[in-house]
Amino acid sequence: MTATGRRTVRDRDLSLAQAFAAFARELTPKLLTLHLLAWLGYRVQVALGDPLNALTWADLAIVAAILAVHPFAEWIIHVFILHHRPRTVTVLGKPLRWDYDAARKHRLHHRDPWDIRHVLIPLPILAFGLSLNGSVALAVLPTPGLAGTFAATIAAIVLYYEWIHFLVHTSYRPRGALYRRQWRLHRLHHFKNERYWLGVTRHFGDRALGTFADPESVETSKTARTLFE
Repeated sequence: MTATGRRTVRDRDLSLAQAFAAFARELTPKLLTLHLLAWLGYRVQVALGDPLNALTWADLAIVAAILAVHPFAEWIIHVFILHHRPRTVTVLGKPLRWDYDAARKHRLHHRDPWDIRHVLIPLPILAFGLSLNGSVALAVLPTPGLAGTFAATIAAIVLYYEWIHFLVHTSYRPRGALYRRQWRLHRLHHFKNERYWLGVTRHFGDRALGTFADPESVETSKTARTLFE
């Protein structure tokens, strides 16, 4: 940590275990892990307590549907919330600045991609998201069991997203092919052009929506670190 509070995980020859230990010390993954375990426990409890809530093909269908939507959700959140351009709108004749707290935090993340204070989901946004996850699951799904499957799957995906995003912003060098691809594409997003490679864990959304490109064909953006500022 520096005098200004800047925190990085940039040790030379950083191992995966060291990177994971740094990740595990952060509050956000701790809360996400507790959220995931709580929903897994809930799913097991309702399955044991009522045969109607036993695991069925419907649970598998919910997991498959979430996995299918997931790359597009990453893309939409990144484009329309995190990369939201602040603007002034007129409400009842008065000018008001339209911006999102998540977008402000994300601009800090682009300015200094190695500062892990701006890598993980901010706690107020995380608290809202976790509450929304459970509320939507219980309100929309027809049985408590399916609600548990839905909420646990969302929690697992968000925890995985946070881990991959954190890891990319450390000095850990990729070993396996899957992570090497995630590592390369997200760093291109930060240092080549912020308009491309908007997925972090999966890139089908980029391919389908026109933001996946050969890096050689993409110009180096002057605003990759500032996001249009």
